[in-house]
Amino acid sequence: MATAVNGTKAAKHVSQISVSGTLPPKKEPQSSTSAFGGDERHFNLAVINGEDTEAKKPINDRNVEEELDPRFGKATLSKSAPVADIVRERITSEIHPPDPSEITNGNGHHEAGPPSSDSTTSDEKSSHSSTQEPPELSGTATSWTLFAQSYFQVRGSHTYLCSALQQPLLPKKDKADILASLAAWVTILRIMGDLPESDQGESIEVAGTTPPVISQVKQNFQKKYTKRDVDEAYKRYSELFKDPSHAEVRNLPFLSEKVSSILEKVQYVCALGIYKPELRDELYCQVCKQLTNNPSRNSSIRGWVLLHLLAGCFTPTEKFFPCFLHFLSESSPIFACRVERLVRRTANVGTREYPPSWLEFQASKNSKPILIPMSLMNGQRMVVEADSASTVQELALQTCHKAGLTASSGFSIYITLVQRISCLGNGMHRVMDAIGECEQHTKQMGMRESSSTWRLYFRKEYFVPWYNPKDDPVAADLIYQQIMRGVSVGEYKCEKNEDLAKLAAQRYFVENPGSVDTTKLQTFLTGWLPESNKKTIDLPYWTTKVMQVLQNDITKDRNKVRELKCDVVNFGKEKWYLMFSRFYDANKIQNATMTWHNVILGLNSKGLLIMDEEEDVKSSISLLEITDVSKGRHTVTVSTLRSEDFVVSSNQAEDLYLLVTKFMDGLRRKSKYGIAVKDSTQIEGAIGVGLTKGDLVELEQPYEYCMNEDVYSATCVRTGKLSMMPRDLIYVIPTIEEPAHDTLGMLTVQLRKDPSVFPTHVCVQREHTLQMYSKLHFRQSSDNAVTKLLSKASFKSSKKDKSHSNWQYQKEPIKKPLLRRTHLREELRRASCKCFLAILQYMDDSPSSDQMSEMELSNESIIEPAMRSRHMRDEIYCQIIKQLTKNPNKSGEDRGWRLLYLLCTCAVPSSELYDECEQFMSGSKHPLSQICLKRLQLTKSEGARQYPPHPMEHVAMTNKKHTIKISVGFPFQQQQDFEIEVSCRVGEFKRQVMDTLDLDGPMEYGLCFGLKDRGSSLFKPNQSTGASSKTKPFLISAPDGEYFLDSLTNVELFWAKQMRSQRSSVTESNMGSPDFTAPTAVHVFFLKKLWVNAEPGKNKNADSMFHFPQEVPNYLRGYHNCSEKDAGRLAAYIYRAQFGDDVSALADFETNMKALIPQPLLPNKPPNEWKQVVMEEIGKTKGRSSNEAKLAFLNVIHNWPTFGSVFFTVKQRSLKSYPKNVLFAVNVNGVMFLDVTSKTILVQYEYSQIPNWAYDEQSFTLIVGEGANSTKVYMETNLGHNMDDIIMSYVEWMMNAHIQKRPSYAGVTVGESLC
Repeated sequence: MATAVNGTKAAKHVSQISVSGTLPPKKEPQSSTSAFGGDERHFNLAVINGEDTEAKKPINDRNVEEELDPRFGKATLSKSAPVADIVRERITSEIHPPDPSEITNGNGHHEAGPPSSDSTTSDEKSSHSSTQEPPELSGTATSWTLFAQSYFQVRGSHTYLCSALQQPLLPKKDKADILASLAAWVTILRIMGDLPESDQGESIEVAGTTPPVISQVKQNFQKKYTKRDVDEAYKRYSELFKDPSHAEVRNLPFLSEKVSSILEKVQYVCALGIYKPELRDELYCQVCKQLTNNPSRNSSIRGWVLLHLLAGCFTPTEKFFPCFLHFLSESSPIFACRVERLVRRTANVGTREYPPSWLEFQASKNSKPILIPMSLMNGQRMVVEADSASTVQELALQTCHKAGLTASSGFSIYITLVQRISCLGNGMHRVMDAIGECEQHTKQMGMRESSSTWRLYFRKEYFVPWYNPKDDPVAADLIYQQIMRGVSVGEYKCEKNEDLAKLAAQRYFVENPGSVDTTKLQTFLTGWLPESNKKTIDLPYWTTKVMQVLQNDITKDRNKVRELKCDVVNFGKEKWYLMFSRFYDANKIQNATMTWHNVILGLNSKGLLIMDEEEDVKSSISLLEITDVSKGRHTVTVSTLRSEDFVVSSNQAEDLYLLVTKFMDGLRRKSKYGIAVKDSTQIEGAIGVGLTKGDLVELEQPYEYCMNEDVYSATCVRTGKLSMMPRDLIYVIPTIEEPAHDTLGMLTVQLRKDPSVFPTHVCVQREHTLQMYSKLHFRQSSDNAVTKLLSKASFKSSKKDKSHSNWQYQKEPIKKPLLRRTHLREELRRASCKCFLAILQYMDDSPSSDQMSEMELSNESIIEPAMRSRHMRDEIYCQIIKQLTKNPNKSGEDRGWRLLYLLCTCAVPSSELYDECEQFMSGSKHPLSQICLKRLQLTKSEGARQYPPHPMEHVAMTNKKHTIKISVGFPFQQQQDFEIEVSCRVGEFKRQVMDTLDLDGPMEYGLCFGLKDRGSSLFKPNQSTGASSKTKPFLISAPDGEYFLDSLTNVELFWAKQMRSQRSSVTESNMGSPDFTAPTAVHVFFLKKLWVNAEPGKNKNADSMFHFPQEVPNYLRGYHNCSEKDAGRLAAYIYRAQFGDDVSALADFETNMKALIPQPLLPNKPPNEWKQVVMEEIGKTKGRSSNEAKLAFLNVIHNWPTFGSVFFTVKQRSLKSYPKNVLFAVNVNGVMFLDVTSKTILVQYEYSQIPNWAYDEQSFTLIVGEGANSTKVYMETNLGHNMDDIIMSYVEWMMNAHIQKRPSYAGVTVGESLC
């Protein structure tokens, strides 16, 4: 987006925040891009450009942080004297609760204080330690201050502190949890630089001998601790804080005595929360405490990085989660926005298995996304974007989208490390867990995590039985390349020389169409043939063999290349079906006669194979034989036509069940073949059909189109007679091809043995309830004997009513959760009952005491809790389905289905409950039931939303619509409305807009949210003040991978809120009214973002609608170095483009001249002279159309070095030889600094010269150069987020462009990652 933006210094700097009422002196701005110092590498473009980076690595084995910043870990205690005095005073003084009006969340954002009544109550409570659980509040404590006063053991201890904890912040029952909390506090302070490392002297450690961090945590928790251990720990921690650097403190539980890197400390803290759920709230509270009123900018940034890494590992419990979200909403959007997005994604995908990797740590501390190269089987590579919560499924979908595949079914992601390869599948496994495991393995080998050489590959794992390569040419090409490459390296072996020769001929023809050149053919065979075949048979034999195939069997038609590839794919599917299998480790497989232990189960397009560890097949089950598949907790039972049941015990039982069910359901739906299970004479209404038991019939259309019919139109293969056959007469065979004669014979024999195993039709869906599910998963009654006796004698209730009330509609609120596992978790009991009451209120079954809207009630009290906790997710699904079962109120039932639809867009239940939900929706006759079912299935396949439904969704649901209308603004001063699905992602929205406007290049354009006063224009230059207009819109870019409504909600929650508060403070001082607030609206814009492929004339639509209208404002603001001669000519083009041949506008030239002449050039000539120059140039352009004038304008400025730039007005303090106020420009060639007055280029840097950058609310820091020659350019601006976004987008585009040109590229420092 070549739209000019400028920044000015705004809100109070974090270093100026008062700790105890004393304002520390203003410090000089820090130029480091990372608060951690250390590794400033992030995007090493020198690698892409082919330069050698291995020589630039540090030679010794010390931590990178220690090499680049020897003062690391001593940031806070070594500040200037006034701040150090304040810190020491806080260490030694008694803790007093601060004034709530002075509390800030790490970056100067004030935390709202609690009500006065709560404060009074808090003062009356004891401030000393207490181990008792505080009384339950009447409502959820969403304020950080109120939560601390209600739940912390030491009241008022929720602000920044550098002394030892007298005890954990939250009550703990287990002594190990107490000790772990104290150790975590010390570790967190050291991570944030608030506590120096202890000086342990020189220590030599053998590389690879330190156990993994997860093992260390487990070992510590396996020990038994006594009260004496806890008391001793308190004393030792007190001694440690008296002299942190030289204290001789040893043998502290959970605290390692070895000097560890910051990454190891971060991993240890995260591992505590991963392993022990009881510590998660404690860890979050400790970090939030240190971010509240923190006097150090350096420490605050470190704290936010740690909080971001915690958010990617696990979420707080339901007790603290609402308060944590409120804490983030009151904090700086620069940091809190990233943390909130990640913690919501973690709530969706669940707790991870490994602590953060080195790669995540680097990305988090530099506020960058993780860019990972994905290798395809055709030799190409692409960069995919990930974060800590990214799943394999998400990366596979992203890869499919970028590669142009229509579906990801059967494709999986593989990870390799040295000689090891592992299939990650295509499910919910976290990619960063696999990368972290590779890094840990590398570390155990005695090397750094950063040198781990893992790689990711995208390849075909299995075929669905009905796969047709003609349906997706892109996928067929990838599979073709995979097969050919696999044959060449010996992965796929050909037993017959004829098969290998034919494959070689096909490969040669695809690469060398036309006549056959013997020399080329020999060269090709030398490089492609497997080594084993070249050793056993001479090359002349293969040359002759392949030449014969090329001359006799391959059509010399270039248009047949696609068909050849499809033939190869089909050959590979049939020939190497065992290789194209998904494999499962099975602990045990048994049937009535056999039992296999520790075997491998393979599922492919043919069926199931049972193999031992040597991959010898022990038994097999064809898909055609399978009649039913059922699932237990860790088992899958496969029933066959032979009346056998195979029970598979495996940790991957759920995935096995889903894939087998998918195969069987798909085969039945696509099948056109069936077998008669009875003689037609035995069924009334089938007389005259002429079928005998065992006859093969062929349906006129696939089964999925007639599965709900009572009769099928089918032909008897034996007689050739077409007739209408009752469905009770036909068993549909799960196959897409006509069964072979021996297969049909097997079916006939089994049919005569046991006809009952041949189900003739799928039962018509009937109403489904949770009655059976409730017997296994619902909480059982806990009434004692007296209560049961009184219940029997009561006339108000009966045993029958009570037994049914737990799974069907009831009008009274529940007093305990429905699910047993929810009831067992103390923090979820009250939340479950509150959710049920909210459901009753939403469905008009209970009056609402609060003045809450319908949207607030559903979002805050029902959907938000479901999104935050997987246990609450199942509980709320059960509660809604319960209230929809036998609901006598039609209006309430309709509202309940609307609520269920909204929930289906945001949360997916567990696998056990998911099947129940599917059956309930399938069996219901309500108009919304099938819509809910499709929505639930879509959410499961493509991922859940991050935020509750947007207000526009609620309005659409009220109007019985499932799409929303979005108005998009364009640079050509027009708006257009687009209808999108609520589940539409930003990238899909962009493609819809681009298709409408006939544009190419999805990466070149972007959707942005503009925060501005109503009526102000995004692209119209300011007529009076030029670039410093205060009505300049505040732009936020929307990430392509996010759901559009999630991005919109995020902007409204963080950025729009900040803008409203800033505008309110301005207008209060200007207007004198405390109630007056300037209107702030979120508008959607579609812009040219990356000016690549922007040559004039290449795309006329882009020139007319984007290039010209986005460049004209920059030109008129005077951002380009333009001569007076060019200004006159360009003014004529602008006039022609706007007015055409109409010259009447020249009559009032003095008014319109600001829209024709650059603002800096206006004072150079009187208006009359400018008018004369412009009129002469307009005369020269007579006859040109509007589009021709626009193209002529672009042809002139296209040669300027600042063409297509985004401009920022900044103040720089690092380049002493240049002015303080400069113009910072970003375009496809790199970044440049321009003189504000002359617009001459002061200095320019290519992206390969910029290894890193960072930003906060008031500044942007650019790192230029590598190593000792690096320079840090500090700039004051409040638009650092825009600068980061545009630079990051250009870097990502360059990486994709270069990595596709260099398929052999592998020279990165961390595996294949570019982050």
